[in-house]
Amino acid sequence: MICNTCNVTFKRKSNYSRHLLSSFHVENEKNGITHAKSYLCPCGRTYSTNQSLCRHKKACIYRPQSAIEKIELLENTVLEQQQNYQQEREQHQQEREQHQKERDELRAQIAMLMDKHACTNTTNNNIETNIETQNNTINIHINAFGQENIDHIDDKTIKACIERVYKSVPAILEKIHFDPNHPENHNIKITNRKLPYASVMGDNQKWKTVDRKDAIETMVFNGYNLLDEKYPETKMELSERKQEHFEGFQNRFEEEDKDLRKQLKTDVELLVLNSLV
Repeated sequence: MICNTCNVTFKRKSNYSRHLLSSFHVENEKNGITHAKSYLCPCGRTYSTNQSLCRHKKACIYRPQSAIEKIELLENTVLEQQQNYQQEREQHQQEREQHQKERDELRAQIAMLMDKHACTNTTNNNIETNIETQNNTINIHINAFGQENIDHIDDKTIKACIERVYKSVPAILEKIHFDPNHPENHNIKITNRKLPYASVMGDNQKWKTVDRKDAIETMVFNGYNLLDEKYPETKMELSERKQEHFEGFQNRFEEEDKDLRKQLKTDVELLVLNSLV
């Protein structure tokens, strides 16, 4: 966005809006002052005098692309996007298969533990969260929703999720809430697809019913904030292209892109729906 009165360019709409309210802009607009430059070089730079433009052109190395070059660049960009999309689909499929395998293993472990303790004391088969074994009782102490344990989320996990770019938020939330090795974080579930509710663990260790949209939105923001906080520490380990893609994703999220927000909420909701063991 460009302010023609002050000849200033802004990348973010919020910065442009603040500029329109600044005393510098208001004074220029009031006095009819403009800072538009008259002489433009094809490279994009502008000058107030023709003499300055001529002096610049002697050193300017910009050469306009031919139509063929532009088409080739566009074709390469489209091809690369298609390849990235295919890679992401394959990676997502592999992760779903791995997740299903881990869920099956968890089911088998739970069944084995329940059978083992049923032999000695059938009344002491309580599964809650943070696995404790005492007096033939299995206790899993489930953390309250929003107070998850993320000690197992290391730099390697953060990097792998960030590389998913537009799927990074669902990826990190899956690691936090539905890791088979950390059942203490399994603190949200949707048991009825048709009703607009979700069940989350409260501070009193009891499940409570909440609005599904609010719960999903909370998860999306918590997941994004964690990735946004860790990104500066992980940035240098990523390729320049991954950095560019993830920063583009950050800009769209910060600018409240409706399509992006809607897709993230849909992905996270499906994640919760498919997580029931």
